[in-house]
Amino acid sequence: MPGTRLLVVEDDTTIRDLLSEVMEVEGFEIQLAANGLEALTVLAGWIPDLIILDLMMPVMDAEAFREHQLAMPAVADVPILVLSALNDLQFRAEAIGASAVIAKPFDIDTLVTAVRRLVPATEAHHSIPDHP
Repeated sequence: MPGTRLLVVEDDTTIRDLLSEVMEVEGFEIQLAANGLEALTVLAGWIPDLIILDLMMPVMDAEAFREHQLAMPAVADVPILVLSALNDLQFRAEAIGASAVIAKPFDIDTLVTAVRRLVPATEAHHSIPDHP
């Protein structure tokens, strides 16, 4: 899927690096963020086709991030794949409107399959619209 963009928002460096490496090999363009605040900075100038989002992170967690994301018209419709080890994972993911949920520890093939299922079949418009 050339040109398909993924934003990985994960505070665990090992998992973040693994996802970056695997998804780049799979042909995705990747941006990384260690928390929701860093992710918002990325979204200010780069529109992904999918966001892989951990729920529990320092600085800004997934719930706060999602609130800000939904308030940004250029990226409000970008789907979320939640990747977390929380016990109430399904409930928390549904609460923020996630399109898919994968529990940690995860199988990398399952994750890649889920990502391919969620990204749009056609390439998205990746430029930030001009503000009037």
